[in-house]
Amino acid sequence: MTQLEAEHVECTVDGDGCSGGYKVELIVVSSKFDKVSLLKRHQMVNELFSTELASNTIHALTIKAWTPAQYEAKK
Repeated sequence: MTQLEAEHVECTVDGDGCSGGYKVELIVVSSKFDKVSLLKRHQMVNELFSTELASNTIHALTIKAWTPAQYEAKK
């Protein structure tokens, strides 16, 4: 997450990795998301996991990509 200069990251991983890959849920907070569409934010995070997604090591990736202001509002 250093590429996104993430201020906060939460990660939940489910599955054993053997039968169909992992299910990963992420919350990523970064000021790099300011004035960036939700679709573009998800693309930015997906790019970091492109190898794992392509190899099906991660078969489900749920992303919450928030700006610091959005994160504070959700607390």
